[in-house]
Amino acid sequence: MPYIRLSIMKPRRGEDARVEELLRKLDEAVAATPGCQVTYLMRPHDDSGEIARLAIYDSEEAAEHAANDTHIMALRSEIHLCVEPGHIERAFFTI
Repeated sequence: MPYIRLSIMKPRRGEDARVEELLRKLDEAVAATPGCQVTYLMRPHDDSGEIARLAIYDSEEAAEHAANDTHIMALRSEIHLCVEPGHIERAFFTI
């Protein structure tokens, strides 16, 4: 049963390019992990300044394995320093 992780964040002022660069690196690292089916970086049609990342995994276990990779954890830590507080991190099971 596919497992989905969704992150929505807004870069801090002046950090747009850095956040996008880090998210692209994160996206590449996650896509290379076993059990990752597909990943996407997305922007909305509005001018909110948000950026989102969606990853679809074979299972929750595959997602947890990716999340505990040291390189992925380091990238996520860098991203957290460049985005506004209160960003959204959600996970979903398909039904």
